[in-house]
Amino acid sequence: MERTLAANRRKEGRISVDDNVYVIIDTQPKMMGQMVEISSSGMAFNFVDLDSVSQLLNGRKDLKLDFFAAGKGFFMRELTGRLVSTIDTPSANAISSLMIKRIGVEFVAPSLSQQVQINSLIRRQNERSEMKTTVPQGA
Repeated sequence: MERTLAANRRKEGRISVDDNVYVIIDTQPKMMGQMVEISSSGMAFNFVDLDSVSQLLNGRKDLKLDFFAAGKGFFMRELTGRLVSTIDTPSANAISSLMIKRIGVEFVAPSLSQQVQINSLIRRQNERSEMKTTVPQGA
């Protein structure tokens, strides 16, 4: 099942995130997932919807987000975002009853410091992507 809000109009293409960057949403209890894509204006992340915790997003548009990458020295607190999409993704394991959800978020007025951190993360992902596609000499 997919729920996309009318305002979901990407301004920029997103890049895949290879680092283990985690996203925490300010729901009570807090939700946590793993970032899969990012651009300077938004991102998407996946999470396991245990006990239908995604119901906490019903009726919400504005979110407060924290990002961190363990062991990478990357941590950002209280970035404001707007929920733009929720997509149900069946688990790859047919036996599993776990529901994986993908959430799309648009960043809302990030501070200069937050925008610098977002751009730094994007640059790091671009560099990682370029390293993967570069073929070693003599190979």
